[in-house]
Amino acid sequence: MKKLLLLVVLAMLVPVMIFAGGQADSGQTIDDNFFDKTVKIIIPYGAGGTHDVVARKIAEVGSRSRYTNAPIVCVQETGGDGLVAAIHFTTKDPNVRELLTTSYGLWYQKIVKGDAINLDLSKIHPIGTFDDRSYLLYVRSDSPYQTLEDLIAESKKREVVLSAGAVGADAHLCFGGLINQAGGKSRIASYEGGAQQIAALLNGEVDCFVGTSQVGKQYLELGQVRAITTFKDFDFTGFKDELGIVVPNVADAGYPQSAITGGGMLSVRTGTDESYIADVEELIKKVWADPDFSNFTTDIGLNIFDIYGDDLTKHIEKAAANATLSAKSLGLID
Repeated sequence: MKKLLLLVVLAMLVPVMIFAGGQADSGQTIDDNFFDKTVKIIIPYGAGGTHDVVARKIAEVGSRSRYTNAPIVCVQETGGDGLVAAIHFTTKDPNVRELLTTSYGLWYQKIVKGDAINLDLSKIHPIGTFDDRSYLLYVRSDSPYQTLEDLIAESKKREVVLSAGAVGADAHLCFGGLINQAGGKSRIASYEGGAQQIAALLNGEVDCFVGTSQVGKQYLELGQVRAITTFKDFDFTGFKDELGIVVPNVADAGYPQSAITGGGMLSVRTGTDESYIADVEELIKKVWADPDFSNFTTDIGLNIFDIYGDDLTKHIEKAAANATLSAKSLGLID
């Protein structure tokens, strides 16, 4: 009887052991698509900002059955102007099914703060751009500063205040570098995310705000703010058809080094399997090719701009070089 019972127990255990062994083996071999299981997009910035809005559109378009076999979900992890999520991301397993919306601002902050930031950018692998933006300088509609020259003149009388994410972030480098180059003074008041930063402008807490067209458009339509310059080397025409507004660029105004690249990329952890990297790049390309996403991008005033691989690496290096010049002009680095 005891022998019979033992045989029955062994018979029950064998398939369990085989199943467990099979599971362990499959965990070691990358033979599926990155999007065969639920993928998280980690958003390091506040709700309502451009990173948040565009990332959620990617999840919406990308989750369609013809693109992925499982949902893409967005998760907010804010703090430190993107640093909290980025640092946490670098500690994760390379093949974790997560994507980080990675801004150029992470590189800019690292340039400015160096080892004071516990972020190893070599552990983040950017795959493709999803957001290319023209940063605009906004003032309240009732502001006495009608033009960039007006604001520069004021900065020579007193310290003008900008709402931004953090010292060394892209908005700070854009505006602070320009004001410093012009011989004025400025400082930043830190707020988390574009929505909170423009709210500070509307509430009268700051003199100006640097942000995207997506964040500022509704306030332009309501007549609450005015866009007085764009931090690019070409005019911003995204509001021309609908609002009749063309925003002049800083390069033509004599401040080319303040034309700072803004936007971001979708990234995986460095060391992610090459097949997963290829899966993510393929999905980003499909999303960009989808009119639902590309039309959305232009509707909110962002630029159509997608690059990958070596081209993306070179683009990041060029952006970092321009940011370094601006940081030096601010005295943030030697």
